[in-house]
Amino acid sequence: MKLPKILRSTQRSKIFKRYYIVFAVIFMVTFAALATSLLVLVNSYEINDKTELLKENTQSIAETVASNLYIYDMNAKYSAEKVLLCDQLSVVSACIDSDVFVCDVEGNIIMCKERSAQLSSYYAASMVCEDHSSFKIDDALIQSVYENGMAVTKADVNGVSCYVVGTAVIAPDYSYFSEGANVPIGSVFAVVEEGTTQLVLNVVKTFAVIALICLSVGFMLIWLTTRKMVTPLQQMSAAAKRFAVGDFSYRVKVESDDELADLGNAFNDMAEALDKLESSRRSFVANVSHELKTPMTSIAGFIDGILDGTIPRTKQDYYLKIVSDEVRRLSRLVVAMLNMSKMESGDFEMKPRDYSLTDQIIHILLTFEQKIDAKHIEIRGLETLGQYRVHADTDMIYQVIYNLCDNAVKFTNDGGYIAISVRDQGEMLEVTVKNSGEGIKSDELSKIFERFYKVDKSRSLDAKGAGLGLYIVKIMVEMHGGKIFARSDSVSEAEFVFTLPKAKS
Repeated sequence: MKLPKILRSTQRSKIFKRYYIVFAVIFMVTFAALATSLLVLVNSYEINDKTELLKENTQSIAETVASNLYIYDMNAKYSAEKVLLCDQLSVVSACIDSDVFVCDVEGNIIMCKERSAQLSSYYAASMVCEDHSSFKIDDALIQSVYENGMAVTKADVNGVSCYVVGTAVIAPDYSYFSEGANVPIGSVFAVVEEGTTQLVLNVVKTFAVIALICLSVGFMLIWLTTRKMVTPLQQMSAAAKRFAVGDFSYRVKVESDDELADLGNAFNDMAEALDKLESSRRSFVANVSHELKTPMTSIAGFIDGILDGTIPRTKQDYYLKIVSDEVRRLSRLVVAMLNMSKMESGDFEMKPRDYSLTDQIIHILLTFEQKIDAKHIEIRGLETLGQYRVHADTDMIYQVIYNLCDNAVKFTNDGGYIAISVRDQGEMLEVTVKNSGEGIKSDELSKIFERFYKVDKSRSLDAKGAGLGLYIVKIMVEMHGGKIFARSDSVSEAEFVFTLPKAKS
């Protein structure tokens, strides 16, 4: 069963929501990775720094123990030297925030920091507190300390995971017992419980506050950025829906200078083109309807008048000539439309060859001899016109020149002039047809070659046509690789210029 369109649109995830979630996830993952990396680095730095501090202090205590105790005095029995050593263990432990103690060669604790304040008058008391009396350093760790002189590791001490630094106590050379010189007589250990240090906690707190602020600002910026990026797309969607029903007036607001702005401008250009095309289509339909209706009405009226006797026999030939002119005008309109359709679709077959452009121009002007004489038009430029040859389709260029000359003759004032000139432009020839009379307004010069356009609804290549003449002329010239344009420097002159490829031989 197909859901209604409204339900489908509500169930469908909006592009804004998807973009926002994607950006937010990327932002949070990046922050999480950064936070994790920072915490690992800080924690690693803190551990290394702590370990170095433990190593320095255990080594210092080991040297003190070695210089104050003999090899056979490494036990838990009370002595004044051991009390001083316990005081030192207490001070060092407090300074480096760790548990520092001394072990005999078997790994049993013989001195700890807790006994420093408790032993002032108990000569026979043990130098180990109750808590440390149950401690036992692993044999493998003891062996590593004796073999390497120092060991740094992570191990379980009394059931608690700790970082452990051990330093061997080496009997000095001046020991009373020569067999004990330079041999391990015990060890000093510093133990710190594994866990988060205060520095790491401070970093976590600081980072959490900064991260909260950054995430809040980031999410706001992401929301604004995503909204700004999606809004043109939403406008284009709304515009496309309006275009679908024939409303081409809507335009996308472009407020940036990026790829989306380019897309928005392209969309607006498309809308402008569609609007112009729709206007042209409507104008074309109106013009063609008028151009077909008017002559057909005249033809029908004249023929009916002849058939029913309304028109006397003495005037039948006159009206039949009018009917013939109207039929020819309809034929020209249909041919123009067919040629336009073929050229736009690429089905119009060109047959270019080398021929004399000069002879063609003279021949075409001769066909207008009667009209030129009737309006007393002066033809300029023929006396200096040289021999020029082009490589083009003879029939197509004939129609181009014929239409331009016909246009010039129609709009040249009585007693005016038409000037024809040809100039060599390297690989191309430039042909100019200029006439006196009514000029073309500057705001209409860029439009006169558009399909169905009529200057002032009257001036065109065919004053009674549908505005296709100049459009077809433009297509024909461009099919030959040339260009055509119009200019009117004053209100009393108009000029058309086009280029064609020169003959190959």
